[in-house]
Amino acid sequence: MLNDRENILSSLRQKALNVREIMRRANVANEEVCQALLLKMRDEGVVKFDIHSGRWVIA
Repeated sequence: MLNDRENILSSLRQKALNVREIMRRANVANEEVCQALLLKMRDEGVVKFDIHSGRWVIA
């Protein structure tokens, strides 16, 4: 799970992405796991969700 977290962060460093793009770039197979990690990182203040574009960005 820590490896998935690092992969997600490295994919978001390039540009803002939606969940499916993050899953493809970070090689996360399960969408629920990916969303759970993104929500946890959002609570920690590491990433933000832009509601207007539907994309995740690094905070």
